[in-house]
Amino acid sequence: MELTALLALSPDEVAKAVIARRHELNELLPDIVRERRKEVDYLTPLVDQVREERDQINQRVHDHKHKRNACHKEAKELRASLVEMREQLLKENRLQNPNPAWAKDKLAEKLVELDSKLETEALDLKTERKLLKEMKKAVNAHREWVSDRQSSDPEAQQYRDGWNRCGELMDEADANHKEMVELAKMSEELHKKFAEHRDVHKEAAGQLNRARNLLSQTDDIVSYWNHRIDKGFGDLKDGTGDLMAASSRVADGKPSSMPRKAREEPVKTTSGGEEE
Repeated sequence: MELTALLALSPDEVAKAVIARRHELNELLPDIVRERRKEVDYLTPLVDQVREERDQINQRVHDHKHKRNACHKEAKELRASLVEMREQLLKENRLQNPNPAWAKDKLAEKLVELDSKLETEALDLKTERKLLKEMKKAVNAHREWVSDRQSSDPEAQQYRDGWNRCGELMDEADANHKEMVELAKMSEELHKKFAEHRDVHKEAAGQLNRARNLLSQTDDIVSYWNHRIDKGFGDLKDGTGDLMAASSRVADGKPSSMPRKAREEPVKTTSGGEEE
């Protein structure tokens, strides 16, 4: 209805129009409620299913990260003991032809540097994988060197076994990190899918609640406006208010509502501080 036509209606006509509209809604709302209820019932298990799949993947990510970190920690501790063992073997002349890569502890320093980056810097998964691969490559290179010289120093078996174990730990850490990266991608996709389903579900649930509220209010609203039609639209002294108060103010030449106080403009001053 146009605004001018609406303003031309009498209070009785407005009340009857509201009642008529409420009766129309009362016929439409049950179907709306049923449709929204079906939509919510369909979406609820979808949201729960995707959330559960995402959470399961996240748990697997957590498990692989825990295994990766445990392998890295054990390898780090083992390398520290092997460095000390190597120095002792060299001092006792039980380890011949030191690995050139270990000259002046270059390999040890490199591994310490990589350890520090992994533990202290905020790195993405790709960068972490790169550092782990560098460590794995360095450890495996030295392990191979030690293995090639196994027959030359049979008394250093513990040292050789230690480097074999260190290499295995780095291989395991790398494998767990690789699996973690793949699972993290799956988790990201599932979370996006979950967010989409959740938003649609939230909207459908909101529409369902609004339709239910409108339906539950129909009888009270119709009863109220019938009461007004019967008793009038002024102050009935029954707590329902005076619906004609604004109209009366306008008839008396006053604004229909309290005017807002105009905001005072700040006083402008000249550069010398005087008011203009």
